Amino acid sequence: MPGINIPQRLKHYVIHMHEQGVLDHNYDRLRSMQHPDNPLFVNEVFAMFFNDAPEYIGRLTAFLSTDDVDYVNIKNVAHYLKACASSVGGQRMTLACYQFPNACDQRDKERCLEMLERVKREYNTLEECINNITQMEREIDQIETRRRRSARRQTQT
Repeated sequence: MPGINIPQRLKHYVIHMHEQGVLDHNYDRLRSMQHPDNPLFVNEVFAMFFNDAPEYIGRLTAFLSTDDVDYVNIKNVAHYLKACASSVGGQRMTLACYQFPNACDQRDKERCLEMLERVKREYNTLEECINNITQMEREIDQIETRRRRSARRQTQT
């Protein structure tokens, strides 16, 4: 959005991601937990998510790539993945994970594979969303740092 400053762009982007269902209230709750004493807290939570989620997706992929599908483990892993996505406010990814138990109870491998593809798409969308937000936040921090340095130089002269 040309002509809009970065904080405004960030605000509009987050609102848009909420409207699209990519983010939910858990994202806002996580952000509200940010504290000056631990400025990296939220980024660390996202880092854990982006470390753990691909591992869970990999496990689901492995379980579904066999002839003798382990539906109990798929259900368990999908539950953990759902909790991870929910903890960072990934609404659509969380909702995608909700579909696994029913498909597992019905022992429906095709449906599980469809759910897995949906989870992968939603993971990629969420990852892009968080990366965009993080990039805008970095830009805001850089601008603020330059502004403070300039103000310090002006008061020193």
